[in-house]
Amino acid sequence: MIKLSVSHSQNQQNLINQHKIHSELWSKFNELEIKSETHQKLIDEYKMELSSMKLEIQSKDDKIRNLQTEKVKIKELQSEQSSSCLCRSTSFHTITLPDAQPFTVSCESNLTKDGTGWTVIQRRKDGSVDFNRTWDEYKESFGDLAGEFFLGLEKIHLLTQSQPHELYILLEDFENETRYARYSYFVIGGERGSYMIEELGIFSGNAEDGLIFLTNCVFLTADRMKYVNDYTRFNASGWWFRPNSFISNLNGKYAFADGDKDAHGVSWRAWKSQPLKYA
Repeated sequence: MIKLSVSHSQNQQNLINQHKIHSELWSKFNELEIKSETHQKLIDEYKMELSSMKLEIQSKDDKIRNLQTEKVKIKELQSEQSSSCLCRSTSFHTITLPDAQPFTVSCESNLTKDGTGWTVIQRRKDGSVDFNRTWDEYKESFGDLAGEFFLGLEKIHLLTQSQPHELYILLEDFENETRYARYSYFVIGGERGSYMIEELGIFSGNAEDGLIFLTNCVFLTADRMKYVNDYTRFNASGWWFRPNSFISNLNGKYAFADGDKDAHGVSWRAWKSQPLKYA
């Protein structure tokens, strides 16, 4: 029988070698683990930084959108201002409407309790301007923007067609009492339809509704009175007219007192039968 036996010293050496190998492996493992932890920390830091950058980008995008929205709103406001008396002082201003040459209007912003930015389309106050005019004159305009005038049917048509408008009528009698009539949505058609009142909206005010029967009624002047038999007796020198009905005419012949023989002067009979001093 032959037996082999490893010497004691060799056995010890083997153990030492195994321990070295084990130590080296453990050291490498720990090194890899440390690197892995460091790498994970870096990844987490990058993720946090990326998330922060995304939030910053989103915030800037929101600011850009808000600025773009504000820019659009400013353009819209500028457009509204250029086509109306909105945000304008009481004075004369030039406005621009689609399909029309720029023209000057009288703006009124002193009616604070009734809002600001009104475009004055007609004024009667002293009889200084004759309102017994032809169709063409009523179509174009006449008078003095600083005094008595009529803005012109074509301009009023373009105004009411360009964007929504209210109609506000301020009245004063010879006893200095004032009243008003307000309509929430005022639209008149074009010349082909004789500048018919198409819309008046909802009425409010303390002067009673002097236009109540005039929706879908056309505008008439003295040179077109042949179309209505009883036109002259109503003295309707340029107004929206309904046959056999006379409830208002703010363009009638001016009466210098409420007892004037011309009882059909500047009239708003829904309030009172006597002529008015101011409209």
